[in-house]
Amino acid sequence: MKVLGIGTDLVEVKRIESFAKKTGALERIFAQEEIAYCLSRKNKYEHLAVRFAAKEAVFKALPFDGVAFKNITVSNLENGRPEVRIADPRADGLTIFISLSHTRHYATAQVVVTQ
Repeated sequence: MKVLGIGTDLVEVKRIESFAKKTGALERIFAQEEIAYCLSRKNKYEHLAVRFAAKEAVFKALPFDGVAFKNITVSNLENGRPEVRIADPRADGLTIFISLSHTRHYATAQVVVTQ
């Protein structure tokens, strides 16, 4: 297994909360399944923030440029682990390891991309 990139990001939840309250903002960054999941949660802005941090960390770790945040989807598997999908053929064959964490004030994500 060869490590192709690593990425990390830290986001203030309040910043994402302010962004999310703008008309149409969420739809520019997040997939519908991400929006539905986050808005159904008690701490919706924490969940949005951690997904934004994840998208930023993935973007930094990818070995190529030009992927729109909306084409990076973060979801939870049945066991609760996060999973990343990238709608770009250049991502075929890549494995993405991701770790997410959030508090009331901050959200963070760490990513390792391998092949």
